[in-house]
Amino acid sequence: MQDYHIYAHYVDKQRVSKTSPNFKTVVSKTKAAPEVQEEKSEMFNIGAARKAATVSLAALNKINSYVGEYTENTITASRIRTGMSYAGMLLASTVNPVLGVSAMALYTADRMISYNVKVNKENLSANFIRQLSGGSVSTRR
Repeated sequence: MQDYHIYAHYVDKQRVSKTSPNFKTVVSKTKAAPEVQEEKSEMFNIGAARKAATVSLAALNKINSYVGEYTENTITASRIRTGMSYAGMLLASTVNPVLGVSAMALYTADRMISYNVKVNKENLSANFIRQLSGGSVSTRR
């Protein structure tokens, strides 16, 4: 494989000698694409609002986990966490509605399946214990 070297010779024509006090170096920068200046307006910036909502949801989720650990009320913390997950998916649906709705459907299906698996496991263990104990249930009053 052969290497190719390309040499460029650039001559700056200022018609002023380099020792002259009027000599100024020319600095030229080439840009790949011209910059387009964005108009700064007083209108509501949707991107900043989305970022603020995302950051606030993350902060509220962290606060919820701390409060749930402190109060040892994991059921309420879990319900609030689920609500925040749906709020985050609603926020995602503002950007891409198909993605947001499909995320909600998949999240709901996952929660339903995991709940049913948990209930079935508890029922199996309860039936096993019931069979070991002879099937009678004793209650104290």
